[in-house]
Parts: sequence; structure tokens; C-alpha cells
Amino acid sequence: MRRSTALATLALTAAALVGGTALPAQAAERPTGAATASPAAPASALPAAQAKSVTVKVAMDQLGAGNRIADALRGIKTDDRGKFVQEAVNKAFDAAGGRHNVMLMNLSQNYQERLQGKRLYANVQWGNIYYGLWIAESGAFTNQGDGGWINWGFKGWFDRDGGHVRFHRSW
Repeated sequence: MRRSTALATLALTAAALVGGTALPAQAAERPTGAATASPAAPASALPAAQAKSVTVKVAMDQLGAGNRIADALRGIKTDDRGKFVQEAVNKAFDAAGGRHNVMLMNLSQNYQERLQGKRLYANVQWGNIYYGLWIAESGAFTNQGDGGWINWGFKGWFDRDGGHVRFHRSW
């Protein structure tokens, strides 16, 4: 095998396994009993509908809107990860009544959460990516990882300085 072909094969193999290498970090945040593909299986081996399905497990709900929010998120149909995050934040904000701050964060990224007046927390799985969804009155959140739309999104009353967001009450 020629050297350039071998390097290309290694690069493609590594790219196919990237999702698998991130799974151990995500596993700590994954809801118990969640069905997942084998870490060694490339994402392309999964059926398209399964790879992009949305699963929501509400762990804490003081708003009484958990089912409404979960149904809204399950209704998102897109192959675009950034678009999913944007739609999820908007739908969660609306379904929660538009009065609270919303944060959605890829749980495989490093972050620091210091939210006050938490009203809802849910684990959200989109394909093989695990997100945390917080709905809160105020507080701070720092993204210590990649800040792109594919990894986090938020809506509400806030001041942002790079990866640090300070949320304020709406009232």
C-alpha cells in the first residue's frame, strides 16, 4: 500500500471513530439504560432516523412543563446539529412559558454551571450526542470547551463575555 493511501485510510478510520472516542466522557452524563450504538460502530452504519432521533429524559421539573418541553424537542427533525441546538433552545424557551432562561450544553464539553432558581433539568440525546438542558431564573454558566452552535445555545436575559454567560431574572 502506498504511504499516502495508508495515511488517508488511517485518517478516514479515525474520523469514523471520533464519535466513539468521545463516548466515555459522555457516558458519565448519559441517563441509565439509554440504548446506544457500539462505540466502535461508525455513525454512518446507523439508520438515518435512529442517528438523528431525539430522546428527552426530564430529571427535575418544578415548572410542570417537562412533558410539554420534551414533546417539543422530540418534534425537531433535522440532520444539522447546529440547527438542532438553535431549535431546541427556542422550543424549550417557548414551552417553558417564555419567562425563564434556557441553557443547552453538550455534556462531553467542559463547563461550569452555577445557575440559581433551577426549574427544570433534562438529559437530551440527539443522535449520539448528549446535551444537558437547564431552565433557571438566574446565575452563571461557563463553557470551557468549543463555543459553536453545535455544542451550546441559550436564550433569555443575559450578558455574555466569550464563553461566560451571566443570566438575569426576567422579572
